[in-house]
Formats: sequence, structure tokens, C-alpha cells
Amino acid sequence: MDGLLKNFSKLLLVQSPIQQFNRTLIILKRRHPVPLQKKNSKHKPVLKGRHFIYDVEESPERMKQEKMNVILTQYVEGLGHQGELVSVRPTYAYDQLLLPKLAIYASPDNLERMKNNLYQTKDEEKPSSIHALQTIKYLKKMVVSVSMNKDEPWTIEPWHIRVSLRKMNVHVLSDDSIELPEQPISGPDLTLEGKSFVVYITINKKERVPVECNLHHWSTKLADRLPRTKFFTRTPVPILPEQAELLMSMRENSNRN
Repeated sequence: MDGLLKNFSKLLLVQSPIQQFNRTLIILKRRHPVPLQKKNSKHKPVLKGRHFIYDVEESPERMKQEKMNVILTQYVEGLGHQGELVSVRPTYAYDQLLLPKLAIYASPDNLERMKNNLYQTKDEEKPSSIHALQTIKYLKKMVVSVSMNKDEPWTIEPWHIRVSLRKMNVHVLSDDSIELPEQPISGPDLTLEGKSFVVYITINKKERVPVECNLHHWSTKLADRLPRTKFFTRTPVPILPEQAELLMSMRENSNRN
């Protein structure tokens, strides 16, 4: 008898499938109404092909998900700083922010703490912008081709680097953000062909990033042009000996990433 009662109690805990909410539920509506059976008639109406044409009334795929507010507990690249309130898709919030503990729910208590700056970090510890770290990673992977005249004398200046970066869709607004090596690099000098040097680019007057540049001599005369190989895949040869170790570490980190 006790066994029957235990089994019966387990059955009571099982929820009826009719009462369970199904997130994959799709509601359909017949495009053409079905004829009803007449009262006291034994003949059922005959359904034709048009009666089996349906229109979707509601579908989870068509329903637009409302964005979810969360408070970042750490800096997230491309999203925001620590302590900021951001609005993202629920799936992204759960998988990428809440589960890795990069954010918390925007509950009334947490919002009150946010107003009191309990989640804020010091300004000197913050990146200059939400895209600063992404920009740093991108610049560190680059090998900028700097083309200089093969026939006329020149000395590399910041604007040469700015123009070369612009060819690679990287726009530096001011030459003051570009720092050249202390020793000037002048030419034309074919012994420097295909060799590399390092410049520093400052992002938002805060982050200082080393960028590898590769020197190439260019001529307007087609017959005098030098062949251009895949310099970004070869081991860098430094123009300045003091930058040799830095160039190798930058290339190793870039290949590893």
C-alpha cells in the first residue's frame, strides 16, 4: 500500500504536457474557412486542397526579441567599460556576459549601486574607448608597406606613415600621433629595400602601440620598378639594429594570435 502511495505521489508531481509552455509553438490560421456540418446531418463536409492552406499567425522565429539591460562588471571590447549599463540581445547576454560573469542583471539594487559608482574603475585603468583594445590588436598584427621614391632624395616623416596607413584603411587624424625612431631613415638606399622598422602610434592620446613598417623603393618608370615579394610572411630584417628584438617579438606575437 505504501508503494502505491509513493508511486501516486510521483504522478502528482508530473506536470501535464497540456499545461507546459512550449517556446517552439507556432500558431496557424486557415486561409479559407472550412464548411461546417449541418445540424442533424450525417454527411460530413468534404475538405478540399484549399482548406489545407495555412498562414502563420505567430512564430518564435518571427517574434522580435526585446533587448536586455545588463551592467558590465568588466571591460568588454567593443561593448563598454566596467560599470556601464548596456542593452544587448538576451542570447548574447546569457552566453557571453552573464555566464562568464562579465555582467550582472540590471536589477533595482544593482542599478542603485551603479549610480553610487560601486562598479566603476579608476580612469587611468580604463581603455580610452570601447574599441581601443581591438584597435591595438589590429595594429600589432599589421605590417605597413612604406613606398618611397627610388630616384629622388627623401627622409621618412610622420606624414609618410600616415599616408601608408591610409592605404590600408587605417586613418590617423594627426601626425602628432605618429612617433618615428630617433635615428632618421633616409634614401634612396637600395640596401634598405625590404627591411623593416618600428614606429609608435598613440590612440586617443593614451595607448601607445608599436607598428611594423616595411620599406619599399618605388619608381614611376615601369622598367625601373623593383619586384615586391610577400614581405609580411618573411622574417623581418631590421633597418635599425636596436629594434631587432622588438621586431621579432612583435612578429611572433602576431603569428601566435
